[in-house]
Amino acid sequence: MKFDAVVVGSGPAGATCARLLASNGFKVAILERRKLPRFKLCGGCISARCELLLPEGWHKSIKNTLYGGLLGFKGKDFFEARSDREVAYIVDRAEFDHFLTQEAQRQGSFLFEETKVLGFEEGKTIKVFTNRGTFETDFLIGADGVYSKVAKILGFHRRVFFRSLEFWTRGKDLGDKVVIDIGFVKRGYCWVFPKGELLSVGLASTGKENLLEVLKGYSTGHPFVENAPAGVKGWLIPFTAKVEDLHLGKGRIFLVGDAAGMVDPLLGEGIFYAIKGAHLLAKALLAERPMQTYRRLVYSQILPEFIYAGRIADLAYSFQKVAHSMGGGYALKVFLNLLSGKETYKGLYYKGFPSFVGHFFLDRLKNLTSPLKASMER
Repeated sequence: MKFDAVVVGSGPAGATCARLLASNGFKVAILERRKLPRFKLCGGCISARCELLLPEGWHKSIKNTLYGGLLGFKGKDFFEARSDREVAYIVDRAEFDHFLTQEAQRQGSFLFEETKVLGFEEGKTIKVFTNRGTFETDFLIGADGVYSKVAKILGFHRRVFFRSLEFWTRGKDLGDKVVIDIGFVKRGYCWVFPKGELLSVGLASTGKENLLEVLKGYSTGHPFVENAPAGVKGWLIPFTAKVEDLHLGKGRIFLVGDAAGMVDPLLGEGIFYAIKGAHLLAKALLAERPMQTYRRLVYSQILPEFIYAGRIADLAYSFQKVAHSMGGGYALKVFLNLLSGKETYKGLYYKGFPSFVGHFFLDRLKNLTSPLKASMER
């Protein structure tokens, strides 16, 4: 079977890339190792800036529409910010991914489910070996997630990632907002997201903490959570904070989405960048020098955001009490602008740095004067 492009994986990156290529006349095969729709571990939060990158009809996958959020420190002292327009959406990943794949099929892509990639061989064409036979293609696209088989065969191995846990329960109705808590892990955060009639409760950390114990401590007695963890699921989230973390492939073999490490290092948001990366890759494959074009586009439009998000993460997670204090000012509202596409991580960094310095010194001054005040009161 000969194709212009073979896409491995039918997540947001793979399905989007297949749809765009097929709409431009490519004969595209999507190789998916499972039967669709398939369960996918994910908080399912999509920032509103994805809106213009998605096909019509995707709103059917939305479970909750978000207008704001709460930022807490160790499960208390919550600051709230709201926007006058949508900032994010909660989707069921099984439904969302399946819809995107169906849209790719509507544009002419061929879907091969329960198809496992065993390896590939480069030559005049690329031969992709699977449990369902051999596919020949001009371009091979690895969109097969953090455990990417394509990336592994190319010799790429992830060095940095969030470890994440999640469970679903009942609790206080969050309405149109999410809860983010810091102060529980050294570098990362905990969350409570509405998900239909349930709540998604979880955490993400780059550290080596006992995450299950942290999750138990976080959810027990939390003002928004009704039950202790049960049926906890875990997964890894790759991220990019510097150029060495990003792997885009080589030759006529491309990586996109989680397989490439296209996830921001502050919150671990990957869906937007997977879809954005797929748009850039589809554009590059229509150009004269696809790999060079792809690198140029990603390095100019996505990588800088990861670098500045990494700088913010270094500050925010190293000084979490200071970061929480900033949330009570303008910082949380500006972050909502980021989610809606009105702001960038670069802008957030430069606008927020002077405020961070001010909060940092106020926090240090408070720590210095507190013992003196206590001794005077005695």
